[in-house]
Amino acid sequence: MRTIKVLLLFILTIFLGGCWDRVEVNDIAIVTAIAIDLAEDERLRLSLQVAIPSKLGPTQSGGESGSSTFIISETGANVSEAYNNLQEKIGRQVFFSQSRVLLIGEDLARKGVKNIIDFHTRYHEPRINSFIMMTKGDALKVLKARPVLESIASEESKELAKLGKGITIYVRDFLDMLLTEGQEPIAPHYSLAPLGDSDEDKGQKIAGSAVFKGEKLVGWLDSFETRAILWIRNTLRKGIITHPISKEDGNISGEIIRAESKIVPRKEHGELKIDVNIITELRVIENDSHLNLNDPKVIEDLQKRMETELENRVRQVVDKVQKDYRSDIFGFGQTVYKKYPNDWNSIYKKKWDEMFSQLDVSINAEVYLRRVGLRK
Repeated sequence: MRTIKVLLLFILTIFLGGCWDRVEVNDIAIVTAIAIDLAEDERLRLSLQVAIPSKLGPTQSGGESGSSTFIISETGANVSEAYNNLQEKIGRQVFFSQSRVLLIGEDLARKGVKNIIDFHTRYHEPRINSFIMMTKGDALKVLKARPVLESIASEESKELAKLGKGITIYVRDFLDMLLTEGQEPIAPHYSLAPLGDSDEDKGQKIAGSAVFKGEKLVGWLDSFETRAILWIRNTLRKGIITHPISKEDGNISGEIIRAESKIVPRKEHGELKIDVNIITELRVIENDSHLNLNDPKVIEDLQKRMETELENRVRQVVDKVQKDYRSDIFGFGQTVYKKYPNDWNSIYKKKWDEMFSQLDVSINAEVYLRRVGLRK
């Protein structure tokens, strides 16, 4: 019996393989960010920011001209061909799994990004939880930006996205918007901006958002307009609102401590309408006006004025998106589908593009000043 057990154990060890497919760190090129642009002859240019492991230690700083990474580029008919051509130029296996930033240039985005999203979601290495970002001009320019606070430029891109100051979209979110009826894609717009008075030193900036119609970029919204989009989509988490009292009487600024919104479809005499209900709570952080914020009547009047301003602000953006872009980045159609699924499939779905641009949208805002500080 003991002999049989030993023999079985020996046979089993034959089938126990080690890490036969293990890849050593010294054999791979670790990609930290990806930029994709439209090149000449309608070809696609793939640019990769690759880490130099020996220069990523704690003593490194962003002020060393981005020396902890290098950039390599190649063109192809699609992402896969460009990747294959690029791999022939570098002596290590390209490793995408550590990349969390995908930058896409404007010319390519206007042509369509479906094949880029397809590569990211079909090929096993790129991560679908990468941040997706659009740039005016070539994405490669943003990829080449010198890092300021981080050792790698892509880390600054990620940290900006995580701050929640603008719209944050992952590749998986973009794919979901592409595939969801009654919802068009939107993505953040990244650019380079001077850090001070000199144009020589530039850093990354979230400059607003990119509006899509299907897979194609159709326009841009600035940071001010994008804030309204965040309100409607119920994704606004932080920010500061400055309300002008008058030219002579200064301003009052409040920090957002709570922002909630709800999109409510309804039918009125057979006509489809949308209500956007917004609730915002603020904490006053600066008052250079002559208003006495300890007076309940002053607070009540100020809240009403801020509600009107917020409604007008959101209204302007809704009108612009409906008339200029005709793209339902708000997801109004998706809320209609959830509330009236039968009507959506039989009536609205077929003509939603036309209906969206003419949709009656009501904006209803409630603003509450919860904390006004100690100073009288």
